[in-house]
Amino acid sequence: MKKIVAFLLTFVMLFTMVACSSASGSNPTTVPKPSGDASGAISEGSDGKEPIIVGFLGWSSGPDALYGLVPQYLMEDYVEKINAEGGWNGHMIDFRPYDISGTGGDFSEAVNATNKLIQEGAQAILGPSNSAQGTAVAELCNKAGILHIPSSAAQLVTVAEDGTVRDYTYRCGPMNEDLVVAVASYAYHELNQPRVAILYETTLVDCVAMRDAFVKAYEGYGGEIVDEATYQVEDMEFRAQLTKLAQSDPDYIFMPAMAYKEVGNVAKQLSELGYAGDIKLLGTSVYDAAELSDIAGKELEGCVFGTNGDLDDPRFDDIKASYEANHGDSGMSVHMAGLISFNALKILEYAVLETDSVEPDTLRSALDEATEIELFTGPSQGYDPATHNLKGLEFVMKEFTSEGVENLGTYVAE
Repeated sequence: MKKIVAFLLTFVMLFTMVACSSASGSNPTTVPKPSGDASGAISEGSDGKEPIIVGFLGWSSGPDALYGLVPQYLMEDYVEKINAEGGWNGHMIDFRPYDISGTGGDFSEAVNATNKLIQEGAQAILGPSNSAQGTAVAELCNKAGILHIPSSAAQLVTVAEDGTVRDYTYRCGPMNEDLVVAVASYAYHELNQPRVAILYETTLVDCVAMRDAFVKAYEGYGGEIVDEATYQVEDMEFRAQLTKLAQSDPDYIFMPAMAYKEVGNVAKQLSELGYAGDIKLLGTSVYDAAELSDIAGKELEGCVFGTNGDLDDPRFDDIKASYEANHGDSGMSVHMAGLISFNALKILEYAVLETDSVEPDTLRSALDEATEIELFTGPSQGYDPATHNLKGLEFVMKEFTSEGVENLGTYVAE
């Protein structure tokens, strides 16, 4: 982990110098949709209040575009609505989304976009969801004194390697490790202490962190990890790894993936190898993507996963209806990971409305003092000052059945 951190920091410093000293570097793709004058700038509110420049960093192209575009669309629609109503207490929102798509540990586009937003005077940057990129962005935002609200779920995003909290970075969803501990607890206590193998991707910080948290928790409960196998980002062929893992006779394979397509292909290939029903998958929020069933349908039966909420909850009805009306032809549905990213805008809204300010130091003080923040995904109890992780979040366990996805109820790790 120390080698990864050292590499991240070196890379951040290099791209900071490049972005600030040269106009010839690669420019991230941006598709801002401001509601302002012809120049593209957001006008002051009706009472002359200062607008707030808000950047959003997401994967908006390539095979995993839904993880960036769905929250981007949700945010754009919400910003349009708020600006039409006069802004946040008169503070109009200048929303500037950037596509920071990359492969593996590539976070150069995230660094470039962050530097550009800093130069443009952004007061807040939302995202990204990828933790390697999120750590790089956090370094830059904290150095510049800009409020940063990512959905990146690795602890290193909000807490530096030396254990100190990053003053300007506040997570907008659960930390991966917390959700994984709930999954490990549920598997051990509710699934009759199954034999578990692990299949995980080795270059993404999130996947490694989730693997480590699961092993520690599951073995801590007394569970048995029977074998492990790895793969590389964007791999879609898993038969060799699955054949190896099957030799240890697991009941479940814990696969903490960051992309639903990988999960779908593993489920299909397990079935093709003759293990359907005998070996099932355990996972996290990525499994909640509706598109997963397009890749693997009945092959997913028996798979269990934890997530941060239930898309069938009535609280999401208006959000889903609005999204369908505006973006139903996009080929991408609202998913839980997207709603978690969407929380970032709600958290920023809370801070602006509480303080009637757009200054980052004032906004972060409001978050430090918050005891209750109502998110799009549900209630929270504010932030842990030592980690800037949200407190009081609920997890939901689900299972794929022949009838669809069944909600097994909320769950708290024992």
